[in-house]
Amino acid sequence: MPDFEALIRHQQQPTTNQRLKVVDAPDFEKENNEAPIITKSGLLVNFFGGFIGSVIGTLTILFLYINEYLPIDLIKLK
Repeated sequence: MPDFEALIRHQQQPTTNQRLKVVDAPDFEKENNEAPIITKSGLLVNFFGGFIGSVIGTLTILFLYINEYLPIDLIKLK
């Protein structure tokens, strides 16, 4: 037979004051004393990152094609 008293004690929730805990407000003045972070333009950084990635990819494909690891037959395509 199940222990109904234990089940009822388990289901009873404590009051809101017992569940929630009051904490001190954070001190934002301490965080502002850090060195300022320099933000860069996202568009410019992404452009140069994409450009460098495309150059690396192109050189890799060209290297593989010259050393005949990657056969590309563009003339056979119709």
